[in-house]
Amino acid sequence: MNTINPKISVIVPVYNTSTYLRRCLDSILEQDFTSYEVICVNDGSTDNSLEILREYEKKSEKIKVINQVNNGVAKTRNTALKHAKGDYLAFLDSDDFVRENYLSRLYDAAIDTRSDIVICNFYRYYEQINLAKPVFYKFRRGVFNKYDILKGLIPDNLIHSYLWNKLWKREIFEDFNSFPDMKFEDLAIMSQLIYKADKIAVINDALYYYRIRKTSIVRNICLQTQNDYMKAYALIRLFLKDTGEYSRLKRYYFYFSLKAYIVMLAVNMMLFKENPSFKLFLQNIYSIKSFMKACREDDFKMTKEDILNYNVLSSEVKMSILNANKVSK
Repeated sequence: MNTINPKISVIVPVYNTSTYLRRCLDSILEQDFTSYEVICVNDGSTDNSLEILREYEKKSEKIKVINQVNNGVAKTRNTALKHAKGDYLAFLDSDDFVRENYLSRLYDAAIDTRSDIVICNFYRYYEQINLAKPVFYKFRRGVFNKYDILKGLIPDNLIHSYLWNKLWKREIFEDFNSFPDMKFEDLAIMSQLIYKADKIAVINDALYYYRIRKTSIVRNICLQTQNDYMKAYALIRLFLKDTGEYSRLKRYYFYFSLKAYIVMLAVNMMLFKENPSFKLFLQNIYSIKSFMKACREDDFKMTKEDILNYNVLSSEVKMSILNANKVSK
């Protein structure tokens, strides 16, 4: 087994997933592809995840375990990237698992088509009823340029902003500025990663099992998570500004705007049930509309620092940063 110069580095961030971790690691070790390494970063787990990782590290020379204090999934992936040696990178969430040909199928497609990124289909695995439902892309299979993929990616419908159903050429991440420390970090940075690729292959095979947990749904409704969703929305706009591609892809950002507004409206209604204040509800709706309108302006002015420091939704009435410059101090 060649782990000194592996073809693929598999990156697995781990935080309190001991219930699912063995199945995840077993599915990686059962791959019919041999030239890979597995970099597991334990992000300060308080369950017995680290003990399981140490057990598997002794079991296989392919597995390398890095232990750190809790920093969040973004910084955990950044840590793993520094240790990756493979020509290609694959990402797995530690509560998910993959088919035995996950690596081989993606790698073969990358080599055969000379693509920088390969995208596969996946399953949604509903653990409560033990049901794996395949999710097939409406996007056709084949080899495409970055603009073809961005047109399906930015609206977040034909191509999804997941790291884990893709194989990445290592060079894509060489000048990468790191994952932002927030939820929806995949959504926030996916467009700029795709933009660095010359060729992207899409295959029909469903190779990855994305576990749907009951807690996942609850966690995505919380206030801060939805604020991060809006930050990701704005970071995509910043990417379009920085690359000068907004006019070319403006229509597709508008499609994403429609989706994002519907999502935020629904979430705000759910949050209203927890805090039934009409004043707060209307203020948040206004804040969402103002923020999204500012993002769609041709003369977009927000910086990355502005975006990361601003929360669109609030638990109390606040003044929008978008109108703050109109008020004298």
